[in-house]
Amino acid sequence: MRRFPLLLLICALAAFGLAACGGDDGGDETTGAATETTTTEETTTGEAGGAGEAVKVSADPGGALEFEQKSLSAPVGPVTFEFTNQSSTPHDFVLEDDGGQEIAKTEVISDSEATAEATLEAGEYTFFCSVPGHRQAGMEGTLTAK
Repeated sequence: MRRFPLLLLICALAAFGLAACGGDDGGDETTGAATETTTTEETTTGEAGGAGEAVKVSADPGGALEFEQKSLSAPVGPVTFEFTNQSSTPHDFVLEDDGGQEIAKTEVISDSEATAEATLEAGEYTFFCSVPGHRQAGMEGTLTAK
């Protein structure tokens, strides 16, 4: 009989914890895709459902208009992109599918870190910086999901 109150307390705490994690999904009214966006304290959510494999990507720490990685690989499924920009030059990380549709994006940051999440299918993707002129200067690369 003593176990029932303990079980009830555990269930109540679990329900409270799940409720605390909920909130607005930040849905985009045009596409219906989630677009919650933040910087170091913030996260951009594409169509991912939560934690997955982490893929690290970084801008050139000297401020050049390039990523340190020209190509990335990731597993199929939910992926978290951990973007680092150690320079004072503002950059972001954007991932688009082969049809040109944006599926993940961070805030524009400098001297900071940000994350973006997406659920990937097998195939080729393009990542780039969307700050005006940066992609045109060559700040882009290819991601392969297998």
